[in-house]
Parts: sequence; C-alpha cells; structure tokens
Amino acid sequence: MPHRSPTRLSIVQIAEEAGVSIATVSRAFNQPALLKADTLAHISDIAQRHGFRPNRVGRSLRSGSTRTIGLVLPTLSNPVFAECFEGAEQCARESGYSVMLTVAGYDPDREAEAVQALIDHQVEGLILTVADAARSALPDTLHKARMPYVLVYNESSRHPYASVDNRRAAADMVRHLAECGHRRIAFLTGPLTASDRARRRLHGARAQARKLGMEEVAHWAMPAHTGADAAQLQALLRDGPAPTALFCSNDLLAASVIAALLTLGLRVPQDISVCGFDGMDFGALMTPPLTTVRQPSREIGRAASANLLGQIQGVTPRSDRLLHGVITGGTVAAGANTQDSPRPSRTRKTSP
Repeated sequence: MPHRSPTRLSIVQIAEEAGVSIATVSRAFNQPALLKADTLAHISDIAQRHGFRPNRVGRSLRSGSTRTIGLVLPTLSNPVFAECFEGAEQCARESGYSVMLTVAGYDPDREAEAVQALIDHQVEGLILTVADAARSALPDTLHKARMPYVLVYNESSRHPYASVDNRRAAADMVRHLAECGHRRIAFLTGPLTASDRARRRLHGARAQARKLGMEEVAHWAMPAHTGADAAQLQALLRDGPAPTALFCSNDLLAASVIAALLTLGLRVPQDISVCGFDGMDFGALMTPPLTTVRQPSREIGRAASANLLGQIQGVTPRSDRLLHGVITGGTVAAGANTQDSPRPSRTRKTSP
C-alpha cells in the first residue's frame, strides 16, 4: 500500500522532490506520451509513494472540459439497460471520459429532470432513452442547445440513435412462430405510452401476421413492463379463443408470464408457447431455455458512446442500426394443428 502523507501534496511539491519543472509533472498526468519513459517512471514513483492524485475537478475548471458524459436510462433492474451502461462506460473510459448515470423510471417528467441535472453537472454530451422519441421534447431541446446527444433503443428519423430495427425484429419472431405452426398470437407489453420500443414491436408483429395471412395479433397490456398479472392473464386466456403463443415485449416479462402460467396449471410449451425480446443471458439458463429475439445491448451502448464522443470532437451525428437475431429455445413448440412440424434448432441471424 502506498504511504499517504498527513497533508495532500501539491503538484509543486511533487515537482520539487522529482527535481523537474511543474510543467513536466503536469504533462506526466495529462500527456504522459510526451515524456521520456524514465522521467515518467520517476514522477509516477514519487506520486505513488505520497498517494498523490491530480485534481481533475480543478483541471476541468481550467480547461472548460469535464470529460464526463451523461447517461439517462429507464431502469437498471432490467439487465438490458445495465448491459447498455457497461458498453457505453467502457467506450467512454477508453477515451478518457467518465459516465454520470441516472434512471428515470419510464417517467417523461423524470427524464426531463434527469437531463437538466446532468447538464447542471457540466456533462459534455448525453446518451438517453426516452419514453417516446416522437413525442418527447428533450431531443429537440438538446439540439437547439447544441448539446451533443444520442438516443439508445429509441428509433427516430430526426435524431441520432443506436438501436435494432424493432419492427423487423418482431416480424422475424412472428415468422418463426408461423413456421412452427402458430396462427393465433397475443403480444404482451407494459403500458405502451411509456415505451415506443414496445409499440414498434407490436406494429412489426401485426404487420408480419397480416402478410402471412394469420389472425390479427391481439395486444394484452400488463400493468408493468416486466411483470405479469396472473389474474389478468387468466381472464384474458378465458375470453374468446386462446392464443397458442404469447410473444412478450421483453425477456423479464416473458419469464414472469411463464411463472404465472405455471400457477394457472398451464405448461410451457406443451400447453402454450411463450417467447420474449432482448436475448438476455438468463434466458439460456431457464428450463426450458427461452425463445427470444436477441438485441446486442452492450454493443448498442458502445455504439452510442462512440457516436457521442465523435460529436464532442466535431464529427457529424449518425444513427446506428445493429443486428438482431432469433434465438430458438425450448419455450416454443409446434402449433396445435402441426404437432409433427420440426422445431428449429439454431439461431437465425438477420441484418437490418
């Protein structure tokens, strides 16, 4: 462990002990590539022995650059967003930037408050997920304020973003269900007003069903984005012809639906098939493994971070649409009228 002096040393004292100029010590911490290896090692050894760390806050005030970006996500309880943060943070760290994170709980008012708080902390740019990119005023506000920004998971024709093609990804899952013999599907989401991603997935699922001549995809809205209500699910299954497959707008909701179905005495996939959207690692550990749409969340976060850092350096903003794929697990069986149909056994990757 390094010895820590009772009083924090200044850069002047480090320079005196090292026998070099203050400018040389400054370069050792800010532009080490400019120093000879032995000089840098000498200064670093003295700093380590005294537990010295440069005052980055002071440096930021002098340079006008905090080298910090902000990240606003709906929640971290969903691993999708946690993985996005990891990807964004790693990319930022590699470029010498820090990430200041906050969550908005799928609430547009909290989104606005979170963005303002991050701006007040002098972040140099923002990565954010909003409830609805088409209705939110935040992207336009940031654009007018000349604040670099990138949306994640939201798709927009007017604002830079990093996401998969949610409509096409949902359509690919419906095609997979149709290939397994399913003709009657219900799509489960939380409140659509708080997630334009779920709404795009619903539209993609319905458009594909019409294209394939299937029955209209029913929409069942649960009270929460990631949790099923067993009583509501039971009532929906009782009303009218029951679907043979439930397509959930995210993997956590799919896992919750499967648990609720078991309490209702229904087996998955023997009695009803269930699939999700996200491709989270825990899905492969379920019994049976979850059939789902994979979206590369770490790569989405990394792409958004690289885009944002480029903007800060003056590069023109862009949008990145990343690859998705259908993971064929064990929670989808052949439809009721095609019990002898073969079950797909490999992941189908699709490009946007």
